[in-house]
Amino acid sequence: MRPDEREVAGLTCAQVMHALSDYAEGDAPAELRAQIEAHVAGCRQCEQFGAAFAALLAGMRRQLAAPDVVDDDVVARVRRALIASAS
Repeated sequence: MRPDEREVAGLTCAQVMHALSDYAEGDAPAELRAQIEAHVAGCRQCEQFGAAFAALLAGMRRQLAAPDVVDDDVVARVRRALIASAS
């Protein structure tokens, strides 16, 4: 175990980090979820990392869900190019 790593609720920080993606996606078994939550409640380092990880995922999900925005100027240039190529 690394010197800055702790074991809380039966899990080391490395084990929590390893399972964090499954936890965030809801794919971790209930017992593991409970252990992760207990570990994070007792480990400030993992609490801070987990919060940053959750914020990153939330931002990525928002970005991926947002519609693609195409500038009106780009749309106009594409239309002109298509019209010109059809002539």
